[in-house]
Amino acid sequence: MEQVTLEGVVENIVFTNEDNGYTVCECACGGELITLVGIMPYLNEGESIKAQGVWQVHATFGRQLKVEYFEKKLPTDTEAIYKYLSSGAVKGIGPVTAARIVEAFGADTFDVMENNPKWLCDIKGISPKRAKDIAESYAAQFGMRSVMLFCSRFFGPSISARIYRKYGAAATTIIEKDPYRLIGDIEGIGFEKADTVAQQLGFPSDSPERLEAGAEYILSAAAYSGGHCCLPEKELVAKTAQALRVQPVLIAAAIGRLCEKGDFVRTEEEYVYLKEYKEAENYITAKLKLLRDTPRPERYEGVEEAVKELEKKYGITYASEQNEAILSGITNGITVITGGPGTGKTTVIKALTELLLSLKISFCLAAPTGRAAKRMSEASGADAKTIHRLLETEFDTAHRPKFGRDEGNPLPASVVIIDEMSMVDLLLFSSLLKAVKRGSTLVLIGDVDQLPPVGAGQCLKDIIESDAFPVVRLKHIFRQAQQSLIVTNAHDINEGKMPVLNEKKNDFFFLERNNAEDIRQLLLSLCKDRLPKTYALDSFSDIQILTPTRKGELGTKALNEVLQDGLNPKSFKKREKKIGSVLFREGDKVMQTKNNYEIEWDKDGTRGQGIFNGDVGRIISIDTQSETMVINFDDRVAEYDFALLDELEHAFAVTVHKSQGNEYPVVLMPVYDCPYPLMTRNLFYTAVTRAKQILILVGTQKSISIMVENDKKTHRHGFLKKKLSESI
Repeated sequence: MEQVTLEGVVENIVFTNEDNGYTVCECACGGELITLVGIMPYLNEGESIKAQGVWQVHATFGRQLKVEYFEKKLPTDTEAIYKYLSSGAVKGIGPVTAARIVEAFGADTFDVMENNPKWLCDIKGISPKRAKDIAESYAAQFGMRSVMLFCSRFFGPSISARIYRKYGAAATTIIEKDPYRLIGDIEGIGFEKADTVAQQLGFPSDSPERLEAGAEYILSAAAYSGGHCCLPEKELVAKTAQALRVQPVLIAAAIGRLCEKGDFVRTEEEYVYLKEYKEAENYITAKLKLLRDTPRPERYEGVEEAVKELEKKYGITYASEQNEAILSGITNGITVITGGPGTGKTTVIKALTELLLSLKISFCLAAPTGRAAKRMSEASGADAKTIHRLLETEFDTAHRPKFGRDEGNPLPASVVIIDEMSMVDLLLFSSLLKAVKRGSTLVLIGDVDQLPPVGAGQCLKDIIESDAFPVVRLKHIFRQAQQSLIVTNAHDINEGKMPVLNEKKNDFFFLERNNAEDIRQLLLSLCKDRLPKTYALDSFSDIQILTPTRKGELGTKALNEVLQDGLNPKSFKKREKKIGSVLFREGDKVMQTKNNYEIEWDKDGTRGQGIFNGDVGRIISIDTQSETMVINFDDRVAEYDFALLDELEHAFAVTVHKSQGNEYPVVLMPVYDCPYPLMTRNLFYTAVTRAKQILILVGTQKSISIMVENDKKTHRHGFLKKKLSESI
């Protein structure tokens, strides 16, 4: 579409969203009143602006200019100056005072406010203090204009507004001095973008700021994408030098400086940590040892008798390993309970909660995801929360997460029970332990054979392998679970055996297809027609497609395009929004891809904050006027600014990694060629164990065989296991 440039004066502000700067205004341009819409933060009536954008026709509001770039200019004629001041743009000036100031100083009004504010005291009603306040408010407005104009060279209006909110009028100076500071301070700016800004500002490729930011970027990426808590220093030097295209000796010197500053920590083994990961490992080690070794404040007597009463109540006999898990969970400072599907982990949780209630011992239940917490509640009959909710997540002035529960304000519970512990990464576990008071009991439950956490570390695995704490392994598959091929095949897969594929009257099915297109079309047919008709299922809420990879013919990107067209086709009744190459449509199934503690949600009148990595929802509505999208995440309704849409992806099909902590009534999985490092036994095992009622594999037996045989587990750098072992 052809770009249009308009210049004019803002006559009326129709709507503005202070959070994202989205504005609808009427602008007088060449004698015509034009409606402008877009990200135009801090706009005021009476301001002269230059706007660039494209024409669009709104169904209700008619023709309007969708602004893609704009800049502001101070009004110059007295009428426009009056309108600007009377709009409330400058604090302390209303319509009456604005008229008096303009009458006294005319076209020189702004010059007086900036350079001779004391002259304002000659105006009736303006005291020296009020004149000072007016001058400061005007200076802030002037600073904002300068910042927005400077930032427009590099960023869109939305990010520019964030920068101004963070730094104020000093933003230009801060960015010119060190553009890499933006990486940690401004959401949405990574190393590559900051590096581009630095290049445009003339920073040399070997500047200390670039070298240090680059090393931090590579080490952070190792944590986010590889799960590493640290890296060998030689590897960090080599990877950073390659990424920045500089000599390794320069990177080695930069790492040395970062270690001296305390941002990095170098170990005796010649590994390098980001400070927070090193501190987290140290804290976890010390706190687990403290919980294990601290004498118990209560002596729980009569536990064995209480267990027998439970058996009588439900007419069951706990297996010996279940009995061991229950007793250990009540009496030891730390207990780890691990086991696969059908081995009774849920029964143990229910028994523990009932015992604690009968013994009048306070406890709390938590899991990493909302769905896992919901399952925990249903199984135990007690309230369970996400770990983030349990820790009462709040925010500091820089919008970073701050936990309301910590060492200074610990959880009041005497027993803390965490399910799906295999998903909990190093930093979250450290934050959780800070909230567990000394003398409390900690029970960690999870399946150690599943995939490791998305974040850095592998806490459950390290704790178990350290041999420093009581571990109960649930291995017995109970009779009811033995009737399920999902359960028995999962255990076979975990032991390196081929699953049973030819049983047609159970819950585990294999449909052979030998090319990607046939697999895609069969997955769509199963999801759209065959399964909903046969089992009365909902295509969106009951069926989930899991795939090992994001890329390729059967990756999430390709599958989601096919599934969106098939399950939620284009319609004149459904509004859409395209972000880059991704088209969002009302009714789409979407997933949050990163923790965002700031997004507000409403659930039946109860308000809260935080939508987290892996949360799945449906798009209820898209409003292109206000540039917002409303999404329902399991009855939590959240409004998304369009600037946040890069945190969403379609979820008709998701990766197995993203499915961790969730269970679905029906799981469909393509089993076909994909990168060998992803065709692993524990990935396959994790996918199979996500299905509650039905699992359908579509593809080739050869691919299944490859996954079963490939027991290679990705190595993660870190020293938690070693430190815990040394604590024995």
